[in-house]
Amino acid sequence: MGAIDILRGILIYMYGQDHNPPHLHIKDGGDWFIITIKDRMVYGRANSKTIHLINEYIDLHEKQLLDLWEKAQRGETINKIKR
Repeated sequence: MGAIDILRGILIYMYGQDHNPPHLHIKDGGDWFIITIKDRMVYGRANSKTIHLINEYIDLHEKQLLDLWEKAQRGETINKIKR
């Protein structure tokens, strides 16, 4: 699956039937990290500016992201985030 969104060149991914808790995979340049949607735990390599941007993004789209997560867990097709 391709990115569900692109934010200032930062690629945001969600994968079907991925492990819990609900999270996003983020690619910023050569760095990859995971951030959980609800408690915002970060796993991997990320700079503070990117984390700040992604946290703002999650604040704006949390319900939509969690809805997409549920669809992905059921094996349904997930689409790009609507802004």
